[in-house]
Amino acid sequence: MKQEITIAIGMNKERRGPMNGAPRLCYRMPREVCPPAARLRPRSFILTRLFAAFLLAIFLSAFFAASAEPSKRQSSGLPTLTTAQSVHDLTHAQAEKQYPVHLRAVCVVCYPGWYGFFVNDGESGVYVQTRNHALLTDAIHPGTVLDIYGITSPGEFAPIVDQSSLRILGDRPLPPARPVSLDHLSTGVEDGQFISFEGTVRSAKIRESLLELVVASGRWQVEVMTTPDGRDIGRLVDSRVQVRGAGAPIFNQRSQLIGVSVYAPNLDNIRILQSAPANPFSLPLTQVKSVFAYVPGASPDHMVRIRGVVAARWAQTVYINDGIQGASILGRDIIGTLNPGDVVDAVGYPALGDPEHTIEDAIFRQVGRAPVQEPKTVTAKQALSGDFAEDVVRLRGRLIEQQKSADQITLLVDSEGTVFSAILPGDLKDEAFAGLRDGSQIQLAGICVISETQASRHFRLPKAFQILLRSPDDVVLLQEPTWWTPGHASVVLALVLAVTLVVFGWVVALRKRVAQQTSLLRESEERFRHMALHDALTGLATRVLFQDRLDVALESARRRRTGLALLMVDLDSFKQVNDAHGHQAGDKVLEVTAERALQSVRMGDTVARIGGDEFVVLLSDLTDLQAAEKIAANIVEAMTVPIHFAGTEIAVSASVGVCAAMGGELDADALMKHADAALYQAKSRGRGRFEVFTPGMNQTQTATSADRIGPRIVSP
Repeated sequence: MKQEITIAIGMNKERRGPMNGAPRLCYRMPREVCPPAARLRPRSFILTRLFAAFLLAIFLSAFFAASAEPSKRQSSGLPTLTTAQSVHDLTHAQAEKQYPVHLRAVCVVCYPGWYGFFVNDGESGVYVQTRNHALLTDAIHPGTVLDIYGITSPGEFAPIVDQSSLRILGDRPLPPARPVSLDHLSTGVEDGQFISFEGTVRSAKIRESLLELVVASGRWQVEVMTTPDGRDIGRLVDSRVQVRGAGAPIFNQRSQLIGVSVYAPNLDNIRILQSAPANPFSLPLTQVKSVFAYVPGASPDHMVRIRGVVAARWAQTVYINDGIQGASILGRDIIGTLNPGDVVDAVGYPALGDPEHTIEDAIFRQVGRAPVQEPKTVTAKQALSGDFAEDVVRLRGRLIEQQKSADQITLLVDSEGTVFSAILPGDLKDEAFAGLRDGSQIQLAGICVISETQASRHFRLPKAFQILLRSPDDVVLLQEPTWWTPGHASVVLALVLAVTLVVFGWVVALRKRVAQQTSLLRESEERFRHMALHDALTGLATRVLFQDRLDVALESARRRRTGLALLMVDLDSFKQVNDAHGHQAGDKVLEVTAERALQSVRMGDTVARIGGDEFVVLLSDLTDLQAAEKIAANIVEAMTVPIHFAGTEIAVSASVGVCAAMGGELDADALMKHADAALYQAKSRGRGRFEVFTPGMNQTQTATSADRIGPRIVSP
């Protein structure tokens, strides 16, 4: 019995899983023709079957996931849209809700390597994007019938179908294209629709692997994109064609319409209705004045050929004169080889304009040389009549001002009461008019163009004109402006008035300055006095200020028969704080100690810093000497609170010596000495406390001091 081994692979890149129309590869090998070495051994056969089962499981899971996609999308609660028109009719906000979409439509325009394409369901069209921007394959082409599952998206201009899964159903001819005019197409309402229109091809070029045509009719033109197929595209230029394709907008960064393009499926959908001439320069010559005049039997939208002498070249525009009238011609290619005096044939498309007509997309052929045309001397009124438009003229005037910008220099000129502008292009502006002053009498030579018109019944009459300068040499200085002008006289008068006002203001300012300096001196004196009498770190009184206030307090106490007290405050183990935490921490401890001491005393008391970590408190006008002990206790208690610095707590304490006396017992030196003795006593009894002076403390301090300063015997 004949046996065969069949290996089949079926897969579609648009959706995972086997589908109709998917390519399949089958290899059949008759068993009897297989050599013995190629026959499967039992173990190899088992491994092959397992691998095939594994692939089948993957394909089935992908297929069921894709089959479940419609039910997932319907679970959103939104109705499923089944026509392209229903998608296209959504507003921006509605399209953002991601309505589920199920379309059966034919692809009308798609290009290889794109992930988006245009479809038409027989009634309307819409733009579709694949899921995760998967690129299209050759299996999908214009005429492919597709089953499309996706969701709505606002798109960049109009609603589209996004994140689409595709299933190929077959092929059929493209639907009929709806004829429209370029005027209607330019409104953007035909976005995504399969339409047809007629026009004349202005240009043809390859851009980013696509053929780009500019097709015009009257004043409207659109870009037509399609795929090139190797045929000569030059034959299309100036041909009258019928284009079938999908309309697409050209928009700015704000999603606002600025133009329209059309995507044609291929070159077969661009049908030539009237072929272009084989040689454009074989067209009959036309006079400039006849280009825009009524001519029976004229062919609109097609090229015309004129001949004339180049009068000037300004930016990308060439101005020529055929001996009767001038014309401005915008070249299609670089025109740098044309110079004044060249006799040229120009072939291009007439373009209506206001205020001037032009010939666009022109090509040139030099046919000879002629003498360079001399400028025609005219007045401003003659230039404004329009009879010398696009001609080289010469006229005089007075320079009002110069206006410089990045791309040009503009001279504002007055000639016989008519104000006009003369413009020099940006590539020449760095060489020009360095010494030209406002008010100079100048002579200008350049191209006269009408810049603005006004309506008068069914006419458009010139309202303003400009002179286009070809080089800085076109401006000739005739007369320098006189210095003594009404403007300068006004300047002189203004200067005299200004000087008077300046002198008066200077006197006022001087008086004010003197007052300010006096105030500054007083403030400086007060500031220096404060700096001399107050500690720079803590802001407390210094020894000098303390001594002065002590003398005043003693005198007041003697006269009023009241008491006073001195509290000598010393920080315990302050040297260890500096050694362990640094001098910045020590400064912080001193600042906090000063603040706590001030908070612990009465309003009129004095706290002074008399040493590195030594403070003294003057309590004046005491009627109860025990009040000094209460204040000392408050200071000791306030100093026990740890101080936070740089994330650590610094434990501090203070010892206080108290000496209080009544009016008859007051003596400044004795008070200081007794307070110091009491402080020593507090230190010797354990620190972090206060002691009140008693008479016995003097003897103890004297003996201890003698012990400290007596001879020291060092054992050998």
